[in-house]
Amino acid sequence: MSTGTGDLLGRILGGEVPAYALVHRPDATGPGAMDLLVGEVSTPGTLADVRLPAPGGAGHEALVVVPYRQIAERGFACADDGAPLLAMTVTDQAVVGVAEVLARIPEVPLALTGEHFDVDDDAYARMVRRVIAEEIGEGTGANFVIKRSFTADITGYGPEHALTFFRRLL
Repeated sequence: MSTGTGDLLGRILGGEVPAYALVHRPDATGPGAMDLLVGEVSTPGTLADVRLPAPGGAGHEALVVVPYRQIAERGFACADDGAPLLAMTVTDQAVVGVAEVLARIPEVPLALTGEHFDVDDDAYARMVRRVIAEEIGEGTGANFVIKRSFTADITGYGPEHALTFFRRLL
């Protein structure tokens, strides 16, 4: 399904559209298909400020990326990392086969620099041992997530790198 004309994936890969989303939801589109969405992005202050077009039939009207901090609108305390609320009003869309997307997204080399964990190996091992001994061992709980982030810079990062990551995730 496309609300526009032409090869929407080609326009995305060719850098002809300023904002797009490739969305793979096997339960919604089937395991072999995915949505391609193109549109205009805004940064509304609140969820109530998200502009939704009048319903116009089948297809998507908007794609909204809601940061965790938005829960404050409902009166809950939260850490505010400054991430904006993003809303893309969909202007064109298509459903395309996953196999076609995989065949057409280029695989570009990824060069990383400055790669590191925020918590070094020894400190992380101490944290894990402490949780096992004091929390799990004492019966306080059995299911814990111990966060550790890996950070790196991608040399010459551009949209083609994001598409390569997406391709690998598919």
